Amino acid sequence: MDKQMRILLILTGGTILSEKNENGLNDLNTDTAVAKLISKHEGIDVIAPINTLSENMTIDKWNKLIKVLRDTNLESYDGLMFLHGTDTLHLTSALMGVLLKDIGRPVMMVSAHRILSDPESNGVDNFDKSVALIEWLSARKMSGVYVIYRNMDGVSYVHHATHLEECGDYSEDFFSKDMIEYSKLIEDESLKWFKEETQSGGGIVRPDKAVALGDIGKLSDNVLFIKPYVGINYDRYSLDGVKAVLHGMYHSSTVNTEGDGATSALSLLRKCNALGIDFYIFPCKEGEFRYSSTKPLLEEGAKCLYGGTWEEAYVRLLIKYGEQM
Repeated sequence: MDKQMRILLILTGGTILSEKNENGLNDLNTDTAVAKLISKHEGIDVIAPINTLSENMTIDKWNKLIKVLRDTNLESYDGLMFLHGTDTLHLTSALMGVLLKDIGRPVMMVSAHRILSDPESNGVDNFDKSVALIEWLSARKMSGVYVIYRNMDGVSYVHHATHLEECGDYSEDFFSKDMIEYSKLIEDESLKWFKEETQSGGGIVRPDKAVALGDIGKLSDNVLFIKPYVGINYDRYSLDGVKAVLHGMYHSSTVNTEGDGATSALSLLRKCNALGIDFYIFPCKEGEFRYSSTKPLLEEGAKCLYGGTWEEAYVRLLIKYGEQM
């Protein structure tokens, strides 16, 4: 007789755990939602480290989640599932993709674009397919951290958790650079897809390694992420308590470096250098940039990060500059 699968279901909140309240607005209703999701599945243990709408996710809440994971015997389970809201799914997925990549069992990040009582909700479908993928991967002794999400075209896609991109404006769909249709993955047994996950490059923040849960202390809000835009004024940014800056770049690996005034990224880089704050630019591959505007940043000490997503780069920096155990 086959051994029954054991899955640890980790609740964090979000639309998938919500229903309409007395004012007709979506609000957390965990017990009702969980009952709907697990009613036809066995072997699922449930814990609820945090309970929040994902737009209210904070680093303190991430720290609570990490502590519970560190204190739980994960080896007694065949797989893990996180229920999470869509607004910050791309960020928590990146974090779990880094922390849990090499724990030796599959991990699924599960969400819904509508509350479960809405007939258009993809929540139950995302959940059921995630359970099935854990079983499929466990039977093949495979692991990793993934997201299954059914887009509005009715197609369910599987994503590497660290590759998931933020849901776009006016959209309820998720994308990643190498996403694959769930049905093709299962029917064709596309094992190659699991082995071809591209690693972020650069060697700055241990991009080719998972980070053991036991090595993580507390994360802190000491990494400042900046996105470039026309009209940016670097004098508006406070560097109090900052240990590292992650500065995004335009698609050509460029950012404004004209002059030394407050509209030039060089002005912020120089402040960081004077304060001993590390300054990273993403995405930028050292030695392969094409524009003269990038060169001054490197000459004055900016560090290149390349490959993967900004979300992965950000959470790796949070880990690098957080407390160590």
